[in-house]
Amino acid sequence: MIDELVRTGLARFEYRHILNHGPPSVAAALATECGGDQGRWWDFHDHYMTTQDFSRDGAVALAASLSLDTEQFAQCLDNEVHLELVEGQHRAAAQAGFNRTPTIRINGEGGAVNDALIEQVQELAAQLESEEG
Repeated sequence: MIDELVRTGLARFEYRHILNHGPPSVAAALATECGGDQGRWWDFHDHYMTTQDFSRDGAVALAASLSLDTEQFAQCLDNEVHLELVEGQHRAAAQAGFNRTPTIRINGEGGAVNDALIEQVQELAAQLESEEG
């Protein structure tokens, strides 16, 4: 459903890091951003989020399996190149009242995904489609 709403222009998808699991969240966010530096943000994210190994070595091994330049990737991790970005996204999310993922905003209001919110999204989409048609 979300894919269709985004594809038709009724919704916009944004990804923001929320660091609600302490150091593993920070490690995952940094590793994902370092993968993105080599054009593989989503590939890295999708594979990394299915792992239980959020260690540096685990991230570098995944980078190697995705044919990334592991030296560049490891340097990015070790230097915490994207720390300011991910911490900034976390602070902004917290200030907006978001502390879980996924979170959906509808016309500026939002909350964590649950059945009631999904129904609200579907109703809003139907309303917007009927207004356009």
